Amino acid sequence: ASGGETEADLRILRTALAAEREAIAAYQLGADSGLLTADVRKLAIGFQSHHKEHADALAATVRKLGGTVPAGKADHAFPTDRLRSQTDVLQFAASLEKGAVSAYLGTVPLFADRQLAQVAASILGDEAMHWAVLRQALGQDPVPAAFMA
Repeated sequence: ASGGETEADLRILRTALAAEREAIAAYQLGADSGLLTADVRKLAIGFQSHHKEHADALAATVRKLGGTVPAGKADHAFPTDRLRSQTDVLQFAASLEKGAVSAYLGTVPLFADRQLAQVAASILGDEAMHWAVLRQALGQDPVPAAFMA
């Protein structure tokens, strides 16, 4: 890849890393909220561990490409005042996962390095599974459509 292509790929990777870090913080918020049943808390911690793996892989890739890994945000603008029940927490997490699916779906074709596109597509699949499981936990159709948008 050319220098410009590598820089473009690095921008995408850093954006994805920021989103993964946001998900890690969101699942921590949910796990610590006291609003989740033991089973749902276990699910949240499991999904958080996936996001940690994604973040670690993205950060390692940024370094491998010669880029610098930005520091994570100390504060996220989460709607904590609206998280009053397990359903609220699950809906919040589901909205983040759906956003992640859409974001990764948008980035896959943008990577100059097709191996990076493949990694993003793999993460996309995991985010879609998270979204489906959260929808099911909410009593919603876990796969409401044949295609993701």
